[in-house]
Amino acid sequence: MAKISEAAKAECNRMQNKYKELLHSVEVEIDKLEKELTSTEDNFEAAKKKIDLAVLYIKASSFVATICYISIEHLDIRIENQLNDGRRLINKAIMLLEEALGDYGDDSLSLNDEVHEYLKDKFSDEWRYKFICSFGYVIDYFKFCYGENSKWLQNFIEIEGRLALLSKNIIDFKSYIKELSPEIEGYIYRVKLMNLAKSLISASAEQYRTKYELQDRRPDDMKMALNLTGTLRRIYVYLNEVEEAEEQKKIYDLWKKKLDTDLKAMKK
Repeated sequence: MAKISEAAKAECNRMQNKYKELLHSVEVEIDKLEKELTSTEDNFEAAKKKIDLAVLYIKASSFVATICYISIEHLDIRIENQLNDGRRLINKAIMLLEEALGDYGDDSLSLNDEVHEYLKDKFSDEWRYKFICSFGYVIDYFKFCYGENSKWLQNFIEIEGRLALLSKNIIDFKSYIKELSPEIEGYIYRVKLMNLAKSLISASAEQYRTKYELQDRRPDDMKMALNLTGTLRRIYVYLNEVEEAEEQKKIYDLWKKKLDTDLKAMKK
């Protein structure tokens, strides 16, 4: 490694300190909201606070990623411990969102109707779409900072799979069709979010299938791919997109047959 100049170190510290201050401010907000959450008895109000807290965790993780990126850019040093801290913040955010919105993918599209009824006027369609986009950007930021040869990249397959399901569960399916008119406020973002959810679920299913094929053929990976594919098919059925739904059924049946064949072979 080339010798790092004092000027480079000083500039790195100067830039990092700005984001460390921002990180500290968010951590203060997190502590405050966590205390409020512990004393919140109403389940719907708690769900709202969990989403707000998840937003803060994501914001904190983005500052951690930026601090790491500055180190990479100025010193050519990748500090994995810091990156792991940021990844843990992402996982905390996901857990909170799953508690608030659900983590399911293989059941009804409207298991969280009552939560959505409560949240309807608290998070606009525009906010929901931009939130999922920004969360995805933060995840991509971390993947870039880890580097393409990092052992931790495999962990992001699970993270992105959970985000894909959250992108579905943040949609109010009970009202979606009824509000599918350009004249109703938020129409563009409702459609954008639905298309984004379909895209994320499809990409995640393919990632799990590829992981199953190219690594150690863990049945759980293929089962997750099947879960996501089944979820995507249910969305297409709900939207009356018949050809797309039939295509997903073919994919599901093909992958299921592959898994069943492999499981039989493993038992021999």
